[in-house]
Amino acid sequence: MALSVPPSRFTSRVGGGSAFYVRAHMKAVIIITSFCLLTVLALGRVYYTNDVTRAEAIRAASRLKVGMWQEDVERQLSTNGLRDSIGCGAQVGWNRSYGLSDGSSLDLDYRVRILSTNGWWGDHGILQRAWIASNSVTIYEIALTNAP
Repeated sequence: MALSVPPSRFTSRVGGGSAFYVRAHMKAVIIITSFCLLTVLALGRVYYTNDVTRAEAIRAASRLKVGMWQEDVERQLSTNGLRDSIGCGAQVGWNRSYGLSDGSSLDLDYRVRILSTNGWWGDHGILQRAWIASNSVTIYEIALTNAP
């Protein structure tokens, strides 16, 4: 009978029961960490979402012109409710994304106007193009006029 039961079914006399404590403790750590991560993501989503619909964003961006300075673009978009954005790029060009109320985003592409000497790309860009994206996929390219 003793040979038919695998040895792994018996608990060790040395430190027996500690595996249960570690397993329960790790489960609690994973649950708490997951909750904190979801909370941070939810707060970030609320903070960077503008209360602007996709149609309103297209209408506002279609008034922009290729070659506009970034400061002028941001000033014009802020009058239409597009204030919060996230930037991503390098020293010679970057994008700014404005989160929209439906989960998509208005993305603007800039190239550098003033090359920085300290390595920071700053906010001195010239507008190149604009589009609406959802899940990093372009769903609508916005036609910009050709002269600032």
